[in-house]
Amino acid sequence: MKDTIRNHVAKYLEKEEIAVTDENIIEAIRDGKHVWTGDYDSHRWWDECFTVVEVDGMLIGFGDAKTTGDDSAYDKGWEFDPDSICEVEAHTETIVQTVYKEKKD
Repeated sequence: MKDTIRNHVAKYLEKEEIAVTDENIIEAIRDGKHVWTGDYDSHRWWDECFTVVEVDGMLIGFGDAKTTGDDSAYDKGWEFDPDSICEVEAHTETIVQTVYKEKKD
C-alpha cells in the first residue's frame, strides 16, 4: 500500500485513539464503510472480488473474497493480500447489454 494511504489511515486511528500498527491499519481499511464490490474471478471455493470502502473521506479498494457456503474464504484457504490495497476514485460507466426475450408470434 502506498504511504499516502498508510498515513491517512494512521491519522484516522490516532483520532480514534487506536494504536497505529500495520495490523490496525489493515483492519481499519477492511472494516471501512462499504461503498462497492465487484466480482472479477471465480474459483472452486470462493469468488474473488474488488471491494471499495471509505475511511475518513478516502476511497480505498482492495482484493477480497466471498463464499456462498457457511465457511469463510479464509477457512477455504484464501489469504488477504495487503499489496492489493490502493486508493480509488469513482468513474461512471455506461454499459450496453444485449438481452433476449421470448419472441411473440
